[in-house]
Amino acid sequence: MENPTPAPTREPLSLQTLQRLLAAGPPEAEALERLLADLERERRLEHAWLLLKQARREPGAWGGFLARLKAVMETTRGRRMSLWQHDPGRRQLRLRFQVLAPACAQHPAGLVALLGRTLMDAGLPLAMGLEKSPRPAVHLGHPLPLDVEGLCEWADAALLEPAGTPLQDLPERINAGAPDGLRVLECLQVPTYASPVAELCRRAHWRWCCPAELLDRARERVGAFLQAGRFEIERTARVGGQKASRLVDIRPLLEQCQWSGSGLQFQTRIAPGEAVNPRKLLAAILGLERPVAGLVRTRVELSEDPRLADAAKFEPKLHNMFEDATRLDGGGNIRLVEEDDDEPLRLG
Repeated sequence: MENPTPAPTREPLSLQTLQRLLAAGPPEAEALERLLADLERERRLEHAWLLLKQARREPGAWGGFLARLKAVMETTRGRRMSLWQHDPGRRQLRLRFQVLAPACAQHPAGLVALLGRTLMDAGLPLAMGLEKSPRPAVHLGHPLPLDVEGLCEWADAALLEPAGTPLQDLPERINAGAPDGLRVLECLQVPTYASPVAELCRRAHWRWCCPAELLDRARERVGAFLQAGRFEIERTARVGGQKASRLVDIRPLLEQCQWSGSGLQFQTRIAPGEAVNPRKLLAAILGLERPVAGLVRTRVELSEDPRLADAAKFEPKLHNMFEDATRLDGGGNIRLVEEDDDEPLRLG
């Protein structure tokens, strides 16, 4: 079976030009001058810097260009950091997506990079974060354990401007060039002042298909776990720079556990300080030495966003009262009064 032809990239022309120059060999000075002007015009300076870092090019013909790109990028970045909250073009997307094999073999940082690369290949005007080293402004919800598939995961992505495609059509646009195992299901737009999706994750739902040879043992051990008031396991952690073992009660971490044939379904809370890997949690319950395989996270529940419930408190404000009076529609309650500056000031 022939491999399907990869979808053409929809990146801005300046980034496509950069990719061609990187593949072609030492570039000419005039080509680099035009490229720098195009990158600045299309607001892709930081994106270019990230691509060049990933390409690991030796200075050589790129040395002068890298120095100029860094200088212009840092100036632009400083201006962006001071104004991004008031940028009228900025958009915040909330993505609901699937992570199947082989994409689920990525650590969280690798998954962020994979998702960011996919969005940029789809031509979305992805914003860069505010870190010192530029990286796409993509942030995952609650991290997915390594080698665990997720059927309903969440992520936030900031855009420099509207995507130019209706929200309902964005998944198709993104998935056209997505790598194997990564599929966007839905794109929502949320206000830029909304809480990060990671702060809203409250509960994870899991499904495990038990191997036939373990089924009897698993049913017995899970039954004993559910009837126990406490179920302690030994965990190793660093205390004062030294490794130390302590007993941890994991009984409260697992909720609504039930069997359906050979499949076990359960829920775990997502809360600060409760970072137990469910593969290891289930292995401890079953008395196994290694984490279980075949675990799937079916969905992650999100809580209501308190910032959206109190929008007047969190939405970006204009810089001063003059802007409120002159730029806001609807009149407002600020009255501008002309005064004679030459009138003497009387005190007392």
